[in-house]
Amino acid sequence: MPKLKLPAFFSKRPKRTLLILLVVLVLASAGGFAYYRMAYVPAQQTQEPSLQSATVRRGDLVIYASGTGTLTAAAEASFGFSISGQVKSLYVKVGDVVESGQLLAELDNSTQEIQYMQAKRNLAELVSPYTIATAEQALAEAKLEVDSAYSRLAYLISPTVLRWEEEVAKVEGELAAARQEAEAAASTEADQKVEELEAQLELSQEKLSGNQVYYEEVYLVDHFTLKDRESGKKYISRPSEVSIAQARAELDVAQATLVEAQHYLAALKGEEIPGDATGGNLTALENAQFSLQSAEETLNGTRLIAPISGTIMSLDIVVGDTAGTGEIVTIADLSQKNLEIYLDETDWGNIAVGYAAEVSFDALPDQIFTGKVTQVDPGLYTSGNTSVVRGLVVLDETEAGLNLPIGSAAAADIIGGRAENAVLVPVDALRETTPGSYAVFVVEGDKPRLREVEVGIQDLLYAEIKSGLEEGEVVSTGLVETQ
Repeated sequence: MPKLKLPAFFSKRPKRTLLILLVVLVLASAGGFAYYRMAYVPAQQTQEPSLQSATVRRGDLVIYASGTGTLTAAAEASFGFSISGQVKSLYVKVGDVVESGQLLAELDNSTQEIQYMQAKRNLAELVSPYTIATAEQALAEAKLEVDSAYSRLAYLISPTVLRWEEEVAKVEGELAAARQEAEAAASTEADQKVEELEAQLELSQEKLSGNQVYYEEVYLVDHFTLKDRESGKKYISRPSEVSIAQARAELDVAQATLVEAQHYLAALKGEEIPGDATGGNLTALENAQFSLQSAEETLNGTRLIAPISGTIMSLDIVVGDTAGTGEIVTIADLSQKNLEIYLDETDWGNIAVGYAAEVSFDALPDQIFTGKVTQVDPGLYTSGNTSVVRGLVVLDETEAGLNLPIGSAAAADIIGGRAENAVLVPVDALRETTPGSYAVFVVEGDKPRLREVEVGIQDLLYAEIKSGLEEGEVVSTGLVETQ
């Protein structure tokens, strides 16, 4: 049997060295085979992902936003006298409960009372029965003067000419107003009205022209023909332009006087008059009324009247003090307790009017009070360098007797939604199929099957399922890769 011939590299080595090399080769081969079976082969095999799931359960779910708050009054008013003076009388003290309209304090007002009585007496004289009777007589005389002035002018230019002059003036005024209306808001009706008034004006002007001809040819002859005493000849004594102009002016004055008399008498009787009404008598009456109003306001300014019902919270005067017009008293309505709350701006969407609130005060940490949000500022409230959401919570009527001072600090939870004994699943199980519509994968026999569900409220971890799932069912929350 032939001998195995070793390579020159091995043949030249001692036997001890060869033995060591052989042992190293055997160990290396064994390690490689172990690595192949334990690491390489499993790594080359396809890994199946495992299903992560959760069991549908029942429980309570509350959506809320937490913030801080301060106890406030339902209403508060800080005020003082409207004029300066020395305090004469003080009728209340801190802690007293007062009613709206109640007199709290008075200044020395003897001068103001005299001024008020004088103004009241002056006005009373202007609206006395005698004054009203005098105004009625003046109105009657003004009417007679209008009639007389009208007759004089009608005699000079003829009644028919005067009548058609007035008609032309009337239609011209109506036409001017109609044209303005048509320019401001063009319409078929407005244009038609203008056309009708233009036709009416043209007709009135024709009537006036015809009567002016009649005046020249007939009226003057009938009414202004005179006979010369020496010659016996007849002639027409035509009214002069000056006499006609004077008659027109007298009629204008009489008519204006009549209008002023009508407005003055209406004002004396307390009736409504136009805003542009004029007249010396009317001005005197209005001045007297203003003087009385001003005197009354000044007198009232010496009296401190409660604008709201509530409790006197502070009072910074005593009898004998000289009071200015600054705030010296504060009244707060403590019948209903409110809480001014502040939330982080990230909670803007978690508060709205009508949301329920749970409140705990620092002074009563073991008690929970309830209420509702009644106001949310439309914009962020900035205090210092921080922007927050500010709102108002009104505590329930059962908490109205809460005996804590205004300004007490509290913690507030605004309840945006609440579901009790509801079917709950992790939010990770939800799959949004369309905007606002959801489905979940329900595990049935190790197989996930898609099922539509109706979702209620949800927070960062759980969602309320209103329909589509039963307690105890298993839903997929995702796939987990095996390592």
